[in-house]
Amino acid sequence: MPAPVADWTLADLLDFEQLLASPASADGDRRIFVDEIAPRIDARSAGDRRTVFRAWLDVRRARTPHVMVGESYDLGRRSLEWGAVVFGLILGVTLAGALLASGNAEPVNALLFLVWTVGIQWALVAMALLAWALRRAGFDIAPLRSTVVLAVAAAGSLLRRLPGQRRDALRAAIATLKRRGPIEGSLLKWQAFIVTQWFGVAFNAGLLFAMLFVQLPFAEFRFGWQSTYEIRPEQVQRVVETIAAPWRWAAPGAQPSGEDIAATRYARGQGAQSMPSRAARSWWPFLALTIFCYGLLFRSMMLACALAGIRRGLKALSFSGPEANALWRRLCGPLISTAGGTVTLPESSECQSRRAAARFGGSCVVLLSEEVTIPEARLSALLRERFGWAVRRVARVSIDDRKAAATAVASIHPEDLPPAAVVVVAPGSRDPIVAVALFLRAVIAAAGEGCEVIVLLCGGAGDEGTPVDDERYAIWQRFRAIHQLPLGIER
Repeated sequence: MPAPVADWTLADLLDFEQLLASPASADGDRRIFVDEIAPRIDARSAGDRRTVFRAWLDVRRARTPHVMVGESYDLGRRSLEWGAVVFGLILGVTLAGALLASGNAEPVNALLFLVWTVGIQWALVAMALLAWALRRAGFDIAPLRSTVVLAVAAAGSLLRRLPGQRRDALRAAIATLKRRGPIEGSLLKWQAFIVTQWFGVAFNAGLLFAMLFVQLPFAEFRFGWQSTYEIRPEQVQRVVETIAAPWRWAAPGAQPSGEDIAATRYARGQGAQSMPSRAARSWWPFLALTIFCYGLLFRSMMLACALAGIRRGLKALSFSGPEANALWRRLCGPLISTAGGTVTLPESSECQSRRAAARFGGSCVVLLSEEVTIPEARLSALLRERFGWAVRRVARVSIDDRKAAATAVASIHPEDLPPAAVVVVAPGSRDPIVAVALFLRAVIAAAGEGCEVIVLLCGGAGDEGTPVDDERYAIWQRFRAIHQLPLGIER
């Protein structure tokens, strides 16, 4: 019985991006699929990218001798979360102690206590919602942006503790993940949100712990309220009853009554012992339950939502980017290339049936650079053998002249049935320039959503027998990253 394949985590996704950016080996990946992946999954899972890629990641990670970026990310994530918890606890305990410190000399102002403990938290939530709404409306807030920059810089100080190569690899993997799409980018935002919610949970827990187990059991605190404004006790009572609505049905006596509120109004400088004892003590259950409901419980719910958001995002990953498509072909394609030509790997009948479930095909449109001399018949055969694509049309183009190639680009979708891919064949020796990037952007726009676009590099003057060396391949990959082109580059 095939062993179950583990589900994805954000650290796994970063490792996956790191391995996708490393030099690819078609025959090596193909053998991994045949020898190690196929025996672990059933025939139905052979066509599921999530399952196949996760199994491939496990194999590649086990063969990697050095620490990968996912482990470094997990270490940093745990450090930030624990740091947020510890800091939140300390701040909560300290704030509760500071607010209750004057309780022996004069009454503790219950309204001010609420403002500093719960009110500030909800004010920050309101500011975050306002900033989100303004950004959605197209407005940018410089102070908020500066705060975010400072937070990022503080997090970056943790990265500087990593060795240079691992630090650069982690930054590259995170940057690539952000460019993938809204789902991938949201995963990192959810993770940042999780850290802030851990801080909020710990902060409110620290408040309650200091209040209920450190301060109140060992000292008699009397609470009251005061205000310079002409606020009547009836107005304060309405506010108290509104706040106590979540628990009043279960604990109707856990808030001060109208008489208690009227009796606990005090003037500045009035001693705590002059307050009515029972009325003054009726405030603390209300204050504790307010912190619990509007602080600890609310933050816990936000934390649960953030964790669920990451899980939903990971389950929604389609793994349909250009590099993932190239890996899918290397793993499940029918053939592999070696120095001596194209050969078929020996497979069992079970592995062949699993591979059949993962086969792909369709038609493609080829935009052939004028500098490439490969015969069209040979090119069609190569695309059919390697990608499973039947060539629908071949057009000769100048890949650095967007206007001259406008006719060919506009004819990508002449029929009702769109092609599965658009293949731009270019010489690997050609230096990619801005004009090439503009041409490729026009091709991507004409291809439309759901149509894969790849640049297929030929070695030398277009002779398919001449390999494209690693240096030229890396130049084209950097060119794609600089211009943020959502296409694949293969050779």
